[in-house]
Amino acid sequence: MAKIVNVKFYGGVNEIGGNRILVQDGSTKLFLDYGMSFGRNEKFFEEFLQPRFASVGLKDLLRLQLVHDLPGTYRTDLVELMGREATRTPSIDGILLSHIHMDHSAYVSLLDERVPIVCSPITSTYAKAILGCGKRTMETEIYDFIRRPNNRDDPVQRTFINANSGRELDIGNVKVTPYAVDHSVLGANAYLLKTRNATIAYTGDLRLHGKATDLTEKFIEAASNTEPDILLCEGTRINETQSTTENDVLAKSIETVRKSRGLVIADFAYRDMTRLKTFYDVAMKTDRKLVITMKDAHLIQSLTESCELPFELPSIVDENILIYQDRKGSGSYQEKDYRKWERPLLERANIIRAAEVHERAKDLIIHLTFYDFTELIDIDPSQGTTYIHSSSEPYNEEQLIDQERLDNWLDYFDMRKHQFHASGHANGDEIRKIVDRIKPRELIPIHTQHPELFEKIHDNVRMPILQPFN
Repeated sequence: MAKIVNVKFYGGVNEIGGNRILVQDGSTKLFLDYGMSFGRNEKFFEEFLQPRFASVGLKDLLRLQLVHDLPGTYRTDLVELMGREATRTPSIDGILLSHIHMDHSAYVSLLDERVPIVCSPITSTYAKAILGCGKRTMETEIYDFIRRPNNRDDPVQRTFINANSGRELDIGNVKVTPYAVDHSVLGANAYLLKTRNATIAYTGDLRLHGKATDLTEKFIEAASNTEPDILLCEGTRINETQSTTENDVLAKSIETVRKSRGLVIADFAYRDMTRLKTFYDVAMKTDRKLVITMKDAHLIQSLTESCELPFELPSIVDENILIYQDRKGSGSYQEKDYRKWERPLLERANIIRAAEVHERAKDLIIHLTFYDFTELIDIDPSQGTTYIHSSSEPYNEEQLIDQERLDNWLDYFDMRKHQFHASGHANGDEIRKIVDRIKPRELIPIHTQHPELFEKIHDNVRMPILQPFN
């Protein structure tokens, strides 16, 4: 078909994640997400080998072709660290951020501070909470950032534009309408873009088997009504036909916990509030209490105080919620060992430490990820403790190494592993339904390792081409 709008791909091509898609209508330039490509990043970096962000700015990322060299796109301080002169005005008019997962959001931290970020209120709250209670790194400086070289200035806060579902925004020549969709993190948006010559639908990441499927359905209906010229559709699981639902995770976990005579450990992603709510419901159905981390408590509090959520999260003062206090600093639970955001939590009556978790094991489900496993040494779980892994299985070499370490911990403490997980992504049958209902004139597969499978579900598929790095 004739080229009716300029769409360029700087990521998300033949890979899962790394979405960086430029839509240009005349002088108006908008990026759909600005995420990290995990595959490309892991070719060069790992936990203890990281880009020299604070000393040379963007140089490492540009040289290794992890991001494209786009004048007027990046933060002025990072550009100047490279010995370049920053542009007077940014070259892009906005970022339409679909959700907070790093493969969509991490490199927002690199962008010119004058570029507005359009996202749901939930996503901006996530960005603030994650930065507030976590470690300030290149990938987490989304909500605000410290200018480099670090001269101890106050953080520079970015401009966020609340993208309320179904409410149209004007950005230059483009009319943008966000739609909340169901994903494994709250606050995910899909977007409809009306340029002067074409309508584009962008799925972001979505599914049809979670707790908030009605949200995805509303986007599909709205997109169908616009008769889009282009559908940019994610295809993480285009090669799969089955999906475990969130209700399946609930039912299987209830059955497993009822058979357990000791502690139950639930391992799921820290940001996945849907899964936290599922395990809260498991605890309610099995007469146990759910033990959450202080980070969990901080995130729950941040979201419930400032956002309208698709379902109700448990309160951190709920009688069935306990907050786990881990050892820090002196190792003796002194208040000075904890950060400012943690200290109010220490005063709550429902705080619990490792020794009490051990004593009350048969009455508890505790949320621990693999990175919290040193707590097992203090908790000292009994033999046969139930471990429910409720995240995706490893899919790359680095994750396989982590899996081996995890298995060593499970073997050492004689824990029994169960795998119950519902993906945040639509499977192949669901994708077919989405495409069939939206009926785009042209379908472009993104965020997938199997773009060729889209040709089986639509007659006019255009394969995206990654922009050259030079």
